[in-house]
Amino acid sequence: MNKKLSVVKVSGKIVENPDALKTFVKRFAALGGARVLIYSGANLAEAVGERMGINTKKVNDRPVVDDSTLKLLTMVYGGFVNRQLVALLQGRKVTALGVTGADMNLVTSTRRPAQPIDMGWTGDVRAVNTQAFSQLIESGVVPVLAPLTHDGRGNLLFNETDAMASEVAKALALRYDVKLIYCFSQNGVLLNPQDPDSVAAVLKRTQYKALKEMEIISDWFVNKVDNAFSAIDHGVKEAVITSAAYLGDDNHGTHIKP
Repeated sequence: MNKKLSVVKVSGKIVENPDALKTFVKRFAALGGARVLIYSGANLAEAVGERMGINTKKVNDRPVVDDSTLKLLTMVYGGFVNRQLVALLQGRKVTALGVTGADMNLVTSTRRPAQPIDMGWTGDVRAVNTQAFSQLIESGVVPVLAPLTHDGRGNLLFNETDAMASEVAKALALRYDVKLIYCFSQNGVLLNPQDPDSVAAVLKRTQYKALKEMEIISDWFVNKVDNAFSAIDHGVKEAVITSAAYLGDDNHGTHIKP
């Protein structure tokens, strides 16, 4: 039986809300065992950029990563936010190491094709270095992974983190019994977007397909659920979409089933 590993992705809205972040860190620390933490950004980089005279362009609520925006995102999410998370985890006696995909060659990506929209230095994961991750994990270290990777040719790339977390989970499933957990501000996948308590406790593929066709599940929910199903299809044992406030409580959230 393989060692259990939790790959946890937490949303930018949690990371950038001090109270929500403290609650999340407390629950993440209580998980115990082997863990990898991946986080995204929401509005902090945009606010910092405005003060620096850098305007972040967006398409479908995702940044167009030109040269200036890449530097900004690296500074904010590869720097301040990463170190803040590490400090909070250390305060909870979690041995954490802040990294990007470029460190130890952890994650390499390819630059997303410019068609139909040029998203600049946006990356799509090409390979995950399972040996390097395992070295950290087996040393008792929790990698805290910023949403930055590299292309193997000296270029940094900024990644969409739901997909990044799924790819890391799939790769590590070759060595561990992996549970992929998406944590964000809502209680799970909602059957009624207007009712925060209308959580689908279990979501199977046939049900998901029907709900998506009826546009009950739409927008960024689709990306999250698609990546969860992809992880399950590639050896990940469990996938859960849940509130950051309920991390570790299997009585909450949406559990993705084949």
